[in-house]
Amino acid sequence: MTKYILFLICALCTVISTYAHDFEVANADGKTIYYSITSSSVPYRAAVSYRGTSYSPYYGEYSGDIAIPSTVTYGGTTYSVTSIGHSAFRDCTGLTALTIPNSVTSISNYAFSGCSGLTALTIPN
Repeated sequence: MTKYILFLICALCTVISTYAHDFEVANADGKTIYYSITSSSVPYRAAVSYRGTSYSPYYGEYSGDIAIPSTVTYGGTTYSVTSIGHSAFRDCTGLTALTIPNSVTSISNYAFSGCSGLTALTIPN
C-alpha cells in the first residue's frame, strides 16, 4: 500500500509540473515559437506547442504570418521539428498564415481550433 501511495504522489507531482512547452526559440522572422521535446535521445525531435502549463494554457499566443523551421537549436542540441502538438495554435484568431516544413509528419487534435483568421496554409510535400 505504501508503494502505491508513493507512486500516486510521484505521478501527481509530474502532472502538476508538466508544461505545454519545454523551450522557446525565435524563428527567422523573430517570432517566438514554443516547443515541447518529443525525443530527448538521437534523433532529437520536438513538437510545436503553446505557452503555458497543461492546466493553465495560454491560447492565442501566435499571430500574423508564422513559418515553422524544420530544425531548432536549444541548449546546444538541434531538434528536428516533426509534429504540431495538441491545441498548439488553438484560438489564435490573429494567426493569418502558416508555413509548415516537410519535417512535420503529424498534426495533433485541435491544433488549429478557433483559428478564424487563418487564410493561408502552406504544406509542402
